[in-house]
Amino acid sequence: MTFVSYQFAVFLPVAAALFYGCPKRWRMGLLFLISGLFLVLSGGMESLAVYGLSALAVWAAALGVEHFRGDRDRISSIFFWTAAAALLGLLAGFQYINFPGYTVQEFFWLTGRNYEWTPVQTAAPAAISFYTLTLLGYLTEVRWGSVPAEKNPVKLILFGGFFPQMAMGPIARYELLSETLFSGRGAGWEEILGSFQRILWGLFQKLVISERLAVIVNTVYSDYETFSGWYLVLAAAAFSFQLYTDFAGAMDIALGTAGIFGVRLEENFRQPFYSRSIAEFWRRWHMTLGAWFKDFVMYPILKTECFQRLGSWGKRCFGKKQGKKIPTAAALLIVWFLLGLWHGGKWTFIIGSGLYHAVLMSAALLTEPLQKKFYSVTRLNRDNPVWAVFQRVRTFVLVSIGFVFFRSDSLKMAVDLFRGMFSGDTGLFTEAGFEALGMSAADGSVLIVSLAVLWAVSAWKETHRDGDGRPEIRGCVCAALAFGILLFGCYGRGYDPSAFIYARF
Repeated sequence: MTFVSYQFAVFLPVAAALFYGCPKRWRMGLLFLISGLFLVLSGGMESLAVYGLSALAVWAAALGVEHFRGDRDRISSIFFWTAAAALLGLLAGFQYINFPGYTVQEFFWLTGRNYEWTPVQTAAPAAISFYTLTLLGYLTEVRWGSVPAEKNPVKLILFGGFFPQMAMGPIARYELLSETLFSGRGAGWEEILGSFQRILWGLFQKLVISERLAVIVNTVYSDYETFSGWYLVLAAAAFSFQLYTDFAGAMDIALGTAGIFGVRLEENFRQPFYSRSIAEFWRRWHMTLGAWFKDFVMYPILKTECFQRLGSWGKRCFGKKQGKKIPTAAALLIVWFLLGLWHGGKWTFIIGSGLYHAVLMSAALLTEPLQKKFYSVTRLNRDNPVWAVFQRVRTFVLVSIGFVFFRSDSLKMAVDLFRGMFSGDTGLFTEAGFEALGMSAADGSVLIVSLAVLWAVSAWKETHRDGDGRPEIRGCVCAALAFGILLFGCYGRGYDPSAFIYARF
């Protein structure tokens, strides 16, 4: 069961009716049962068993960590590292079992040889990548003393497995989510209407925009040796928007669903294509993942003795200002390698959503003096609208290059795609060329208009923190979105909406 399935369209209103129909003191327990049922329907009993055992292990370990912290800190460390190793071991066993094989395959390709192998077929438990980080973050905060260990196992299991956020995030932080998750307060009518509007907007992005873009992307990437030139350029740009509308749409559905129950989840996107640099892009895209790696990986790395020494060496060799950036740049490479690896055990992920961006951010960090000199010499106003547009387009192009790796099955495929982009094939700009993408003129028109709607909404959000909250306005917006989804959405008999892209990570 996914957010765009007919089962979920029945599941959500029934769950909401049960929630508001029972006494407030029972609502947390009901959410616990509803979340368990959702996990079974989405991933089977095996997923429920793996998650349940993982959450119980973390609950018990956190109690041990807190109890022995201080005078018997060594025992506390044993509890922490045992549970952390178990969580990461499960994740590695399901997600990275083929990583050595893919690594050997890429090495042989780089050396001009072929390597044939058959990947091991595994069925990873639903949402294991997301709830592993959620539970590990909670355990780490207990270890640091930032949050108290939860005594109630039901609360801890619900925290990591609350059904709207479990499948694809956002990655929860205990102190932020527990406030509304365990209260059972529910939501008022206006909050429910706003949440319903957000769900519809998420469905619009997924079913009207992302699924149409998927036609272009899948057509070109599945036969990339035939297509060339502008076809490949268009497919790369289309995939960037497809990935965004797919993932941001899922987040809107998740946050809207949680809001119906009066639960507030963290925002995960903030108009990333308005970014003027790669660093800003990743502060706006999958924000909870970036924050998790910054807080639980990067900061601890920078505090290690090795990186402290690296900083001292950098200051001696390059001066105080530049030298202190050396350990940060080095830490970026480690963190983004791990962040890319989190997406999957392939080097296309490690490069496309990891190391490539780390190199760009490190280069920007280390060349800050040159950038300041450029602005000083040219007297260019950083806030000039034309310059801002240029920076946003440049950032989009750089991000899309990374996403070519992300979408490719292998490094060879990514390199072939980049080579093919420079063939000069202009056949796309003919009627037959457009039809070769697998879309009719009507679908193309719908796609263009829906992308214009996406741009208008993004522009509104960028300049207005809150939309119009009046019920009559929200009602009209909901009606318009519902009409658009029913009329233009990709669904119905003979059509099976593809799973959300990030659901497999």
